[in-house]
Amino acid sequence: MIRRHMIMSAAAATLALASCSGNDSDADPTPTPTATPTPTPTASPTYTAFPLAAAAEFGTINAGTSYTGDPAGAVTLGVSATDTSFTRVRLATSNAITTATYVINEAGEESRFVNANVTVQPAPSVTEYVFRTTDTATAGKFAQLEFLNNTIPSQVTSNANLALTNVSYANWWRGDSTTGAKRITTSVFGYPTVATDMPATGTQAYTSTVVGKLVDVTAGVTTVSRVGGTVTVSVNFSTGLVDLAFNLNRTPEAGGATTAFGAFTAQGAIPTKQNLFSGSFTGSTTLSGTLTGGFFGSQGKEIGIAFAANGTIGGGNQRLVGVIVGKK
Repeated sequence: MIRRHMIMSAAAATLALASCSGNDSDADPTPTPTATPTPTPTASPTYTAFPLAAAAEFGTINAGTSYTGDPAGAVTLGVSATDTSFTRVRLATSNAITTATYVINEAGEESRFVNANVTVQPAPSVTEYVFRTTDTATAGKFAQLEFLNNTIPSQVTSNANLALTNVSYANWWRGDSTTGAKRITTSVFGYPTVATDMPATGTQAYTSTVVGKLVDVTAGVTTVSRVGGTVTVSVNFSTGLVDLAFNLNRTPEAGGATTAFGAFTAQGAIPTKQNLFSGSFTGSTTLSGTLTGGFFGSQGKEIGIAFAANGTIGGGNQRLVGVIVGKK
């Protein structure tokens, strides 16, 4: 009987402990899991678009060159180069060409234009509108500014490839006197793609247009020409490579036939998570230079590039500057 009493006592003690444990108000409760917050989506950037709704000021990506002397003979050529600072060349433009003052400034040198200086008015039938001033007190002193015609409301060019909404261009040509210094600056400007909005994968072709100016000294004769032709632009956002192929022609500014100038290639590189790029202009053993460019609008939907080259082709000594604008 003693043994049975001990077993029953032990069982009773076990039940008592279990009962106390189940009713202990000081026991730790099972923690409630913390919900993982749902991340707030990052809003896509918004971009101002052309044509302009008001007067605006822009920094530019640009290329420039210079020459000195009377273009009736052989001038002394300067060096062609590119710049991507957005600060060295700035311009003020407007949506109201009849009342506004248009200003372009390069490192302190400035030209101003008003409606009375317009030589080509903006209209859907033209791809550029043009200002020009001449100084009657100084022979050979002039300034000329050419704008892509996509900034004036109701007058945007009917050329679909150039009716761009986030990038534009302006080309500035000026001279101090007949025998003095002359300078050419070609610029692209607009509403750059936010770096975080840049594509990171895929290859994209851009339908593009090239314009520029060429200063050529051949056999003691100087010719300043407008440059055109065709260009293809392909961007590999995965590798960051920008590939270009040009087939350029030239038309003398003083008038004359359009003739072939040459075929060239160029390549740029986009740094990781950046919206700008730079590279080399090549394709000729005797003419070479640099390019610099950037992306404009949502997801890099438009592109703007400035290029510059120095060298000799066909026995002449050349300086070439120009711009490329395009869209996906």
